[in-house]
Amino acid sequence: MNLVNLVSVVSIILLGLLLLIFTVLLPVTIIFNTRSGMKYRQALVKQLEHLRLGKMLRALGIDTDSYLAGERVVDIRNQMERCSTCANTEECDNQLAGGVVDAGTIDFCNNEASLQKIAGRLRE
Repeated sequence: MNLVNLVSVVSIILLGLLLLIFTVLLPVTIIFNTRSGMKYRQALVKQLEHLRLGKMLRALGIDTDSYLAGERVVDIRNQMERCSTCANTEECDNQLAGGVVDAGTIDFCNNEASLQKIAGRLRE
């Protein structure tokens, strides 16, 4: 066997090994990322449950799953931060005590614009 044939065979074997490694690692990586995403989402749901924001979403008729699927994570985090640092908790609690809240009556809320936009989008 001459040198050119030997180099070709070695190259084909190396490319085959690389393809095999890629074929095995790709599904493993996809599964890992999917599980990580699910854990992150579950953590967001738990955090929402402890904030008035989660109660406000329910009172506005916004499903938590739809909210998490439709909003960017950075926006959700910003809304959670605005909710947790809000000074209008008494008025918020009074509105939430009634159960159902109209999006037009939440002018006291730090997330008013975002929640009205989300509620309007879900009505369409």
